[in-house]
Amino acid sequence: MNALKRFIPLSGLMVVIAYLGFHAWTGEQGYRSHLTLSSEIADTRQQLAEVRAERAAMEDRVARLNDATPDAEIDVDYLEERARAVLRFAHPDEIVVTLDADPRG
Repeated sequence: MNALKRFIPLSGLMVVIAYLGFHAWTGEQGYRSHLTLSSEIADTRQQLAEVRAERAAMEDRVARLNDATPDAEIDVDYLEERARAVLRFAHPDEIVVTLDADPRG
């Protein structure tokens, strides 16, 4: 009986440690959640970099066609290229080859 009285506090302490350890690993703010969130953050940062690159490309296209400042000049070659692409015009002596964007077609 005396050995059992010494074992009860120790077993209670072991149960508390096991409970806290389990929740530290699997809880809402546990280590597994931390790993999952870190992975999601890395993916989101990659997407952000792609979107920023796309935005920079779009801003460059707009800057080529925009003459907001009085001393700015429109890039005539780029304007002609875009007009041909959008309106599908070509000179009579040109051969035009169109490619599908989706190769699976």
